[in-house]
Formats: sequence, structure tokens, C-alpha cells
Amino acid sequence: MPITLRSEPALSDLSVTEFLTLSRAGFLPMGMVIGTSVYDAGYAGNFGQTRELTPLSNAMHKARQLAVSRMRQQATNHKAEGVVGVRLQVEHHVWRGGHTVAKFVALGTAVAFDREHAAQKLKHAPSLLLQGGRPFTSDLSGQDFVTLLRAGYRPVELAMGSCVYEIAADFTNLYTMSGVQQDPREMVQYTQAFFDAREAAMERLTDDLHRDHPKGSPDEPAGIVGVTVEEKVHPGLNFIVEYSALGTAIAPLSPDDPRRAAQLPNPAIVVPLDR
Repeated sequence: MPITLRSEPALSDLSVTEFLTLSRAGFLPMGMVIGTSVYDAGYAGNFGQTRELTPLSNAMHKARQLAVSRMRQQATNHKAEGVVGVRLQVEHHVWRGGHTVAKFVALGTAVAFDREHAAQKLKHAPSLLLQGGRPFTSDLSGQDFVTLLRAGYRPVELAMGSCVYEIAADFTNLYTMSGVQQDPREMVQYTQAFFDAREAAMERLTDDLHRDHPKGSPDEPAGIVGVTVEEKVHPGLNFIVEYSALGTAIAPLSPDDPRRAAQLPNPAIVVPLDR
């Protein structure tokens, strides 16, 4: 059924180029959507061990999920097919009693396919809504979103993984009691801890996807694109680092979807002129 345009202007953080690219593909912004979650992760003192702080890892992941799900609900209220350009903003605070509190904000632009004003060849393109009528979520830009459609794929949802790791401070192997440094050498314990934390965050990208979209389901992901991994040190906490991995899970378009390009687009090297 045709999308009913909003009676008031829709807010959007899309650039002019993104707006034009989306409109040429038949998509219109329906408004900015935002989801938030302020989460008390409990006490996270330094216990002097090198290990994952599992309660903190679970709390950070749950808080992100809550923020994204609330953003998705706003997109549903806007009758959007999905959200593009999703950004996650995170603030960490240590409150009285040593409690670690995290504030998560997920924001993006909800978009919908406007059949009434779309090009004639695209008017009968199938909906990109997920199984159950849920909008997709994606951190892809407007240009990357349209390029993905032309390549024969569609976004499914944000894939997220996190790991909070405590690294025990122990310099006894590096310094003598007199304070004279010994021969320089790798801090193997630290190297292994950072590696383990990063790998755990990336592996967890797929955990929720396999649960929510099992093999054989209509939205089974074919892969994850645009994966980024960020490292953050928790304020006020010694040697506690958080790794966050984020990407967009994608699935194939319907074989008869007219948005597929007759020939796959050729990759191009683009050099930003403003950096």
C-alpha cells in the first residue's frame, strides 16, 4: 500500500547527498528516531585479576539492546521500513558507592519506501520489513544503503558485541625494586588480555543474530558489513577496558526485486576532500 506522507516536515540528519540518493531509490525520511537506556551495571571495583568482568559485559550489551529496540519502536510508530545511519553514543559514569552507570543513546533516520512517487520500474518492489513487520536497523549511510540494494542485498539489523575486561596492574616483572627498568620486552599478559577482549566482542556480534534469525529463517543473515571495533577505558577504574564491536547484518534481496542492478556496481576509490 502507498506510504502516507507526513503532514509536517520530517526531521532528518541526512546530508543533502544522502537525501537525494535515497529519494532516487524511492525512499523518503520519516523522521529522526532515538532510543535511550541508562543502565546501572553494579559495582565494578578493581579486584586485581586479569579476567573478563562478565556482569559488566552483560550489562553493556543489554543496555545497547534496549536503546536500539526503543529506537526501532519509534521507527515502527513512523510506519518506516527501516533506520539508516544509526549511531550509538555512550557515556560512562561512576556514581556514589562505586556503581558503574552507562548511558546509551541510539539515533538514526527512519526511512520508508514511497511507491506513489517512486520510479515506475520500482513501484512493485517488495517491502524491506523483517519477519513480523519489524523495521530493519543499519549503521550504513544513505549511499551505502542504496549501493547495497543495487548489489542484491538488504540490511537486516545492527549486530553488536561487547566485552569488558579487567587487566591487573603488575609491574614487578618490568621494574626492579630500585626503580631501574630492565631490558625492554613485550608485556605478554597485557597483550593476551587485549587480544582476548577484542576477539570476544567480535565473536558476540553473531550470538544474537543466530538466536533471532536462525538458519533457514526468512531474514537469515548472509554476512556482516562495516564492522568497527572501539576501545574505551572506564573513567575512574584502573585498567578496565571495554571493547564494542558494531556492524550491519545483511541478507539477499528477493530474486525479482527491481532494485537489483543488472550488473554489479564497480567498486570505486573515494578520497574525502574535507579531511
